[in-house]
Amino acid sequence: MKHFYVTQHSYSLPLFAFVFLICVCCTDASEEKATKVDTEANSFAAYNHTAFVVKNLDSSVAFYHYLFEFDTIHYPFPYRENIQAKWMSIGNGGELHLGEFKGDTNQYSYPGHIGFTVTSIDTILSRLEALNIELPEMESMPNGERTIHIADIDGNNIHIIERKE
Repeated sequence: MKHFYVTQHSYSLPLFAFVFLICVCCTDASEEKATKVDTEANSFAAYNHTAFVVKNLDSSVAFYHYLFEFDTIHYPFPYRENIQAKWMSIGNGGELHLGEFKGDTNQYSYPGHIGFTVTSIDTILSRLEALNIELPEMESMPNGERTIHIADIDGNNIHIIERKE
């Protein structure tokens, strides 16, 4: 009987160590995940969307839906005769905005761009001013968020939206 007791006891310590290790690893992963979420929520800027001008809106929506399984989401702007648009969710809060120009497209200029949300448009404006870059016209999104369009130093278009808290 003594041998059975020693054998059972010898398995207890490794089993305890294994369970303890799993618990520690899971706790560390949870803390890391919580820290990551907090960091993202408190960051100054975050990715919001990419916008593309397309030749055929319906075909492009079908392409992105079929290839990546992106679904269309609410388009918040009122109907416009010169542009037909659809927005798609790409996951993790990111969006793909697709727009097709109608009619005489020579009179419209709405290039593709990348969009970011920031905690303060005023900070962006101050930084642009410090770089001696002409300040853009302020606009508003349908939900009241302030927004601007700028070009980076290489001419790439950036849409900046102030996050509503």
